[in-house]
Amino acid sequence: MWQISKDGRIDRLVVYAHLAEGPAPVGLLTFERGGQKRLSWFRYAKSWLSRNDRFALDPAILTLKSSAFNGLPHEVPLPFYDSAPDGWGKSIIAAAFPSQTFGMGEFLAAAGDERTGELSFGPTPGSGPLRWLPDGQPLLTLPSGDDTLPELFKAAEAVEAGRATTHHLQRLFRNSADQGGARPKANLLHDGVLHMVKFPAAGDRFDDPKVEATCLSLAAAAGIETPAHVTQQIGNRTMLLVRRFDRGGNGERRGYASASTLLQADPTQFYAQFTYMDLARRAQLAGVQPCWLDLFRRMLFNCFIHNTDDHLRNHGFIRDHGKWRLSPIFDLSVHQPQRLVLAPAKGISPEANPAIALQAHRHFGISRIDAELIYDELVAAMAVLPKILDNYEVTKRDRETLAAMWVHALNPPTLARAGDS
Repeated sequence: MWQISKDGRIDRLVVYAHLAEGPAPVGLLTFERGGQKRLSWFRYAKSWLSRNDRFALDPAILTLKSSAFNGLPHEVPLPFYDSAPDGWGKSIIAAAFPSQTFGMGEFLAAAGDERTGELSFGPTPGSGPLRWLPDGQPLLTLPSGDDTLPELFKAAEAVEAGRATTHHLQRLFRNSADQGGARPKANLLHDGVLHMVKFPAAGDRFDDPKVEATCLSLAAAAGIETPAHVTQQIGNRTMLLVRRFDRGGNGERRGYASASTLLQADPTQFYAQFTYMDLARRAQLAGVQPCWLDLFRRMLFNCFIHNTDDHLRNHGFIRDHGKWRLSPIFDLSVHQPQRLVLAPAKGISPEANPAIALQAHRHFGISRIDAELIYDELVAAMAVLPKILDNYEVTKRDRETLAAMWVHALNPPTLARAGDS
């Protein structure tokens, strides 16, 4: 059923979008040439372009037209990277099928159906979304039954330690193969709702899941849209469960586009030279609902908490009720580097200091007085940080480790006010 080349590579994928009535074929993604990195083309299906409820797969690149889009200089057109596994997910797939050569076509086909966003993939327009398993490989039969949090954590620990068995890989192939990022994670139904579980990782300097939960709760206190989240303990280890914001209240799927795709950046270069202002401006040009104020607030917040891993894959947009908007904030933690990945604006230092970042307010069309009001709201939120740390029972040792990086959160810089002489 799958169109496979002589060397075992995926030659064609039908792209599906999940609609209210079910998945519908959107177009065809085809691959040419050999080698691990191949040439690809995407073309919308005539049936899709003729629908009254058609929509473009992203807000910037794959516009609704009948001509083909090629992936050059990348392996596939950029929006498909947002539907593909990365880091952790790729490592699970590659470990599960060690003799298979994987490029983007194979990763997209093997990743499973809980991937980010509203797209799925199948072999033909009539097949519906299906998951591809390489012929002659050991994981043709997936384990039956529900996967519990302890089972998934045990499997993730085994993979990190280099002692994963076929059973471990089977569990993670079913629940983690569509995941991005470097840290171990999995999908899990919690109270009947799809969540992403973020596990502790080998080499963590502090209880990372608790600290990320703290940062998410602090973001909510700071007036930033935040996904619902909860921590659970397995022995003395913490798991963070974050509700998937690319799923609606009834499980309906929402489109997703990363900031990397919106800015047409190289998907392998997370640290490209862009700014928060570039992102806000590009979002406006692409027809995304205005997000200048939201991005300005998030930029200042990242400075306060020292979230200096604010690269383009850690910002995103969702297609919600037919319109693109800034997604809830995600992947928050505390990092040692002193500089933001994304500078506030051209000519403004990327130093992770909220008083310096505030200087970008004019680039965002925000008056100094309004910028100071946002700053003051964030300072007020920082005052509840000790209480949030108590709520999550963050240890004294971890607080001491974090204090060196939370200089601005614990002692917000004093501003020279607009009316000061």
